[in-house]
Amino acid sequence: MLKEKIIKELNDFKNKNCFRVLKTIDNTSVNLSSNDYMGLGTDSCLIQNFYNSAKNLPLTSSSSRLISGTYPLIEKLENKLELIYKKSGLLFNSGFDCNCCVIETFCNSDTLVISDKLNHASIHDGIIHSGATLLRYRHLDLDHLRSILVKNLEKYDTILVISETIYSMDGDCVDLKALIDLKKEFNFLLMIDEAHSFAVHSFGICHEMDSVEHVDFLTIPLGKGGASTGSYLICDQLYKDYIVNRGRKFIYTTALPPINTAWNLFILEHMNTFYNRKLKLKKLTELSHSLIEKYNMKTLSTTHIISIIIGNNSKLDKIIDHLNSKKYFVYGVKEPTVPKGTSRIRLGLSPNISENDIINFFEELNYAINNIF
Repeated sequence: MLKEKIIKELNDFKNKNCFRVLKTIDNTSVNLSSNDYMGLGTDSCLIQNFYNSAKNLPLTSSSSRLISGTYPLIEKLENKLELIYKKSGLLFNSGFDCNCCVIETFCNSDTLVISDKLNHASIHDGIIHSGATLLRYRHLDLDHLRSILVKNLEKYDTILVISETIYSMDGDCVDLKALIDLKKEFNFLLMIDEAHSFAVHSFGICHEMDSVEHVDFLTIPLGKGGASTGSYLICDQLYKDYIVNRGRKFIYTTALPPINTAWNLFILEHMNTFYNRKLKLKKLTELSHSLIEKYNMKTLSTTHIISIIIGNNSKLDKIIDHLNSKKYFVYGVKEPTVPKGTSRIRLGLSPNISENDIINFFEELNYAINNIF
């Protein structure tokens, strides 16, 4: 019965043109779908410099943090985080685990979690696992958030509000100052996810705006601009101690290998040398948005992550096929991952892309939108 149920569901996906398959990238194509926003993960000189400084490191820790997995490099990394953020730092194996663990460790049935409607799946899963009451506010609508706070402030001892800084699907950005002003007014706990702003904004937007002290749980997944794996949690020492004692996704997993930890530390130590990359990414972002305006394309983005709204899955597939044939690797995001009628092409810009690549791509995309289907 289980197999029959699965076959039926997968056939439904195929009939609705939303069946997913795994693909490998053609290395001769211009990659416009990478999350390596700073181009660090493919910089051969940077990588060689790292290997020259980190020789013969083990490829596994072979243990959880509470046994023998807290090796000297992890302690060095977490001490570096404390110097940068002026709060305690804790290394997780992934952003998904980090977000889930924070929420399910500190929230329970007596907690109200108020979450931006477009927050990442890891955040949503953490809320479900915690048993907390969930209320969602309209995406980036802080007036709506305020109205929810006013109605519920006296009903719960603990309220946790969760937002990302830059959102991965629309490429838009939270008004962090206004959100922190709300925190000061209503005295809730605040959790911020910086997955798509770390490295692009050096140590993140919260750090850039000198606002870390106002964020109770700052999570920094490293698989995007950090060009790595794992996640940082920045929080008070009290919260760190509690996770070490109660956080199931932290306690019951093998720690990251020393080679990965060393790379994460290497990126932190060299962050201030990436100015030219940031400048080039800024110029490419401005160029891209000017071309979107020129061709009258539809996007909600204000950042280096750009979603071009196409409309439906079938049209999106044909446009993607055309762009792939022209040696542009782009990723299509279909319903039901995004709301009906908003299927899109998601671009992740990086300094590895040239201005000519961007100009030619948007010219080809404009042709495809207007002539293919």
